[in-house]
Amino acid sequence: MLRPVDRVLAAYNVLAGAAWLRALGSDPAAPWFLAAHLAGALLPLGLRAIGPATPAPLRLLREAYPLLLLYPLFAEVGRLHGAIGSAGHDALVIGWDEALFPGGWHRAWAEAMPQRWLSEAMHGLYVSYYVLIAGPPLAAALLRRGGAFRDISYRTMLTYTACYAVYLYFPVFGPGHADPLPPEARPEGFFPGLMHAAMASGDAPGTAFPSSHVAGAFTAAWLGYRWFPRAVAHAQFLLACGVMAATVYTHNHYPLDAAAGLLVAVLLQHGAAPILERAWPETNAPALRGVPARVEP
Repeated sequence: MLRPVDRVLAAYNVLAGAAWLRALGSDPAAPWFLAAHLAGALLPLGLRAIGPATPAPLRLLREAYPLLLLYPLFAEVGRLHGAIGSAGHDALVIGWDEALFPGGWHRAWAEAMPQRWLSEAMHGLYVSYYVLIAGPPLAAALLRRGGAFRDISYRTMLTYTACYAVYLYFPVFGPGHADPLPPEARPEGFFPGLMHAAMASGDAPGTAFPSSHVAGAFTAAWLGYRWFPRAVAHAQFLLACGVMAATVYTHNHYPLDAAAGLLVAVLLQHGAAPILERAWPETNAPALRGVPARVEP
């Protein structure tokens, strides 16, 4: 059976494979990345064969594979830009940012409000993003709501692959790289330390514009309104707003990055997602049985 998320990932694999052509000769792993993306572009041909008679572990992997690719696809963007020596487009984005949000908010806000409690709260909100985006698919899986899980997987991957596609061809390194704070100005505390540890172990340079933190957070909030009780959805939305503010306060993004991430989420979830679903209906997919209807907000 073939689903919209499979087509989204196939299209992204074509774009990513083309991007890796630039690294041939400069990174010994480039041919392997190119081959992997070619295989990913052709994967839908094999997915058509998976049906009710397929062994359960393979059917489970078939459902989960899009979300399992979320971090590897992100991480390889940094590898690509390191291989080709990308200079980034920070100067251009800083110019746009200054025109729309004058004053250098990414640095000025925390300098003007350095209180320890606020710093901890903002860094905590930044880290909470990981819980926010993991919540909807985990909840759908634990509640055995197959239809919800598939919709969440599709809409989540649509948002992230759209951001990643921009990163492949228009890298922006963000204030942490282009306008770093001196060591003595780095905030101290539990959540700042946790954020820096997470970034040290999994950051991907060149992925600042648009902010996938913001785009993913508001996509998760939108999914809350589609599939979960209104109170849960409201909480997700407020947390997404907090994440958006935190990306700027913590010196990880320019305000323009955050605004662009919000715009990506709105345009994709309200516009592109339903259009693509109609254009790419599921094929060879048996009717779902025993799947509860969504909880209307």
